[in-house]
Amino acid sequence: MVRTAVWWDGLREAEHAALRPGLPDRLDRRPDVLVVGGGAVGLATGVACRDAGLGSVVVLERADRLAAAASGGNGGAIAPDMHALTDPAPFVAFGRASRERYRQLDARWDGAIGLRTTRWLQLFAPGSTPVRWPQGPAFAPLTAQEVGELEPDLAVPEGGAALLVSGQRAVNPQRLAAVLAGHAGTVATGVEVTGVRTAGERITTVSSSVGDFHPGAVVMATGLVPPPWSAGVRQRWVKGHMLATAPGPWRLGSIVSGPDGGGTPLPDGSIVCGGTFDADLSPELSPAALDELLTGLRRVLPAARDAQVTHQWCCFRPLVEGRQPVIDRLPGTTNGWVSAGHFTTGIMLAVGTGQALASWIDTGRRPAEVATFGLPDPVA
Repeated sequence: MVRTAVWWDGLREAEHAALRPGLPDRLDRRPDVLVVGGGAVGLATGVACRDAGLGSVVVLERADRLAAAASGGNGGAIAPDMHALTDPAPFVAFGRASRERYRQLDARWDGAIGLRTTRWLQLFAPGSTPVRWPQGPAFAPLTAQEVGELEPDLAVPEGGAALLVSGQRAVNPQRLAAVLAGHAGTVATGVEVTGVRTAGERITTVSSSVGDFHPGAVVMATGLVPPPWSAGVRQRWVKGHMLATAPGPWRLGSIVSGPDGGGTPLPDGSIVCGGTFDADLSPELSPAALDELLTGLRRVLPAARDAQVTHQWCCFRPLVEGRQPVIDRLPGTTNGWVSAGHFTTGIMLAVGTGQALASWIDTGRRPAEVATFGLPDPVA
């Protein structure tokens, strides 16, 4: 059984190489934009800054490969309409705009991202259906009988219901990172940022394990808000377990989620399950957490009772208090920005976040679509 994300196996040799660029021979020490963080958000910011004509861009990642944290280990969902039941309207609207940006980029790059269309089934136990269903062409409430007609192998309790959400998207998140890296400017791995110096309200120097940089603008896309700006910010990493199965004797065309379990079918017939929300921050896998995921899959998809687990892994997702992402200026600076706390939605919001940051750097004005994503007030 493999203890790494299933996405790694599906990459081509060139994509593996793109995720490990190492240290380029020539590294611009005075880039117009310096992005710290080589996950999906950082890479997408590099792409957007280049698209906006902001000059030279350098992206630094401290790990030896890109998308080494939450970006490379998540489920790859780009499903903003699934948030209509749980999140504010501005968040959903921002997610939808990001999904459209993905469509445009994949078309421009001749399908290199591998964006695929998905549909979701959100299952509800008897008596737990929403008072009001979301409205719009993407949404269709279904009875248990209608769910059975759509997905005959699913087990839905009598009296239960579901919300069918169509027109969503998904990606292999590591392929996404490899493709973004090819359009993000100069990308370096194995470079750790060690400090920042300012003069007045400007960041003048970013120190690193390979020397100093003197950028025009700085974007911190480091998952959590970095020091010294993290003082008083309630934030933490949340561990999540994931697993993948081999293809099996089931029919499943929808991503399934619900209180009893679920899973994401991949084009080859395998299924990805995850992720849990665990307080334990060790890199070790929890057999109990993985058993919970597999039991939940078997509960909603009885045909998976003999499913063979091929991969199991965990990743750590950045959470800032309130569960909304942070897309804001770094306090006290005129040329520094931060993107943090995307939690489980980093892939979904990555290209929208990058576009918003590039616009802000270009114009000096906060884009309206991220007006609600400011840094929370520090806790005394």
